[in-house]
Amino acid sequence: MSSSFWSSSHCLHWLTTRPSLLISRQVDLQYCTPKQLYCLNIFFTQLIQKLGKRLLLRQIPIATACVFFKRFYLKNSICETNPYLVLAACVFVAAKVEETPVHIKSVVSEAKVVFNEYNIKMFPAESNKLGEMEFYLLEDLDFHLVIFHPYRALLHITGREPADSGKFPMSRVEEDQMLKKKELEAKKKRDEESRKSNLSVPTRPSPSPLPATNHGNEKDVDEIDEDEREAKRIRRLMGRGSTEGIGEVDEGVLQISWFILNDTYRTDVHLLYPPYIIAISAVYIAFCLTSMNNNNNNSNNSSSTASSTRTRTSSSQVQPISTSINTNQQLGLGQPPNSAAEFLSGFQLNLNILFACIQDIICLYSIWESFEPATIRQQTKHLANNHTNQSLGITGEEKKEKEKEKFGPEEAEALVRKMIESRMIDMGHPNNAGLNQISKRSTNTNANIMDNASTTSSSGIGKKRARK
Repeated sequence: MSSSFWSSSHCLHWLTTRPSLLISRQVDLQYCTPKQLYCLNIFFTQLIQKLGKRLLLRQIPIATACVFFKRFYLKNSICETNPYLVLAACVFVAAKVEETPVHIKSVVSEAKVVFNEYNIKMFPAESNKLGEMEFYLLEDLDFHLVIFHPYRALLHITGREPADSGKFPMSRVEEDQMLKKKELEAKKKRDEESRKSNLSVPTRPSPSPLPATNHGNEKDVDEIDEDEREAKRIRRLMGRGSTEGIGEVDEGVLQISWFILNDTYRTDVHLLYPPYIIAISAVYIAFCLTSMNNNNNNSNNSSSTASSTRTRTSSSQVQPISTSINTNQQLGLGQPPNSAAEFLSGFQLNLNILFACIQDIICLYSIWESFEPATIRQQTKHLANNHTNQSLGITGEEKKEKEKEKFGPEEAEALVRKMIESRMIDMGHPNNAGLNQISKRSTNTNANIMDNASTTSSSGIGKKRARK
């Protein structure tokens, strides 16, 4: 297993581009619109999450199964496969990869329960079918099974845990003091050695004194070296990930960021961007949402301020934010970020890539709401539709037309069956089927006509000669 994302198969082989995504979906787009295909991906991800929850899997195996599913369909088409069988195979393999294996019979039985909720009849009930699909899945994944999820990056950049998910033997302050002590001892040792070497060398006539400008240059070089050492020290402390205030954010921001990361598996961002870009995008959106809430609270209560939310702690935090602020002051660092701009200023990022990822995540929610409305909206849907129809004077025919435009989970399941059936018909009876036979028939027909014409003309000539 690779411990570095940059040398892993995830980075080297499975970060694709938008044109590559479009090319891989050309066959499916012949039978559905881009919006319908986007909704199908939401539908399949929802099924994976429901199946994973019934199998009592954690979020990481479920996320791994979602990524396996998307990687599989970079090389295949929905209309040429059974996506429900592929979906169950992804969950089965992901449980093994994340060291939480589930028996194949349990996967089949729970999958049938989940699919029956949506009246899906395409899933085979035999365990050997799922076992066979497992080998096809591994082959199309090129046996690249290590996936770097943005959850680990989120906890690291927000100061909740170290980069290696372990514990450091000492705090950042203690480590910084120890390194400073070692540097001071090394400097004293060098000075002592240089002093002894000067005493052992016989005295010689001193050379002419250097110009004052050289002393100034030496001083500048020493200042530059000192600045470089200080910059190196800051970079080391910033990259240590010691849960002590490097990237501390409010607990509410962290929770919203975590929920946003769960939602991103319905999109294609995990095929387009590294995990740390996705994590920072989620934190940025969470900062924006919490700042909006803080502004609303401030409008209702002028005495409340945004900084008051920084003092809240929870049991999931390794260090309180107040302790983080004190630690940063001891190290000569600034306070933890209080806004999205301050947070992003601490990273060296390509903002175009970052905001492209943010836009991809934001676009999910409008399409998801139209495909699968919220529970409250479902409860009041009937009354709201009746009130709207009466107020606008919508007739029965217009209501039927609006229902035709609706695309939900039931329509998604019907669309999958229609796509597979249409593809089978096109594969069995393609548009160019019989062209070669028709061309052969036309060639043979023309040849026969020419032969008949020549025979007729020759027979006519023979008759004329016979008459003569």
